Formats: sequence, C-alpha cells, structure tokens
Amino acid sequence: IVRTTLGPRAMLKMLLDPMGGIVMTNDGNAILREVDVTHPAAKNMIELSRAQDEEVGDGTTSVIILAGEFLGVAEPLLAKNLHPTVIVSGYMQALDDALEIMKTIAVPIDTNDPEAVREVVRGAIDTKFV
Repeated sequence: IVRTTLGPRAMLKMLLDPMGGIVMTNDGNAILREVDVTHPAAKNMIELSRAQDEEVGDGTTSVIILAGEFLGVAEPLLAKNLHPTVIVSGYMQALDDALEIMKTIAVPIDTNDPEAVREVVRGAIDTKFV
C-alpha cells in the first residue's frame, strides 16, 4: 500500500479515517496511522514508521519498504530452519560490506563551498517539492 507512494511518480492514496472523513496523502506514515492492524509484526512496522518520523521527520515510506524487504528475504531462510541469530549475522555482514563499498564510491564534498552544498541539498529534496 505504501510502496506506490515513493519516488517522483508517487501516487496519492484516498483513505477513510475513523470518523468517516477522507484523507488524501502520499505520506507513508500518515497512511499507516490510518490503517487498523492486529498482526504483531504489522504493529511493529507501524511503530518503526512512527519512530522514523519522530527522529528524522522523513523517510517513513523508505524504512517500511526496507524493513519489509528484510522480512521477505528472511522468511525462506526461517522456513529452512535457519536460526534468527544466523540471519541477523548475515544482515550485519551485509551492512559491513555495504559500508565498505560506500567508502570506495563516496565523493568528497567541500562543505565550505556553498554551490557544492547546494547541489547535495537539491539532490536530496528534489522529489519533495514539485
């Protein structure tokens, strides 16, 4: 439900709130606040989105999609009776590998150069304001 709200061609969702009002949004956190769930994992995902919104103020949809992918990849491993700590160890190794790769492809930015900083900010908020 939130995956299609991500990116430059993000689609708005029309939801009914508990009071019967209509809410139109492409904010993942706003959508998840309106969804009534009972499954414990789904409740944890909504809590994850809320925490991301409180700490950073952005990225709620991305964090939900990423966490969902982690769970999706882990499911067949659990079905093969791999212990959850082994799966988490694999994720931690993947994190270490990703950080090493990022270090090799990172481009240094002179934070004293206003134009360089402006370019980075422009790239980061490009999809926020249309």
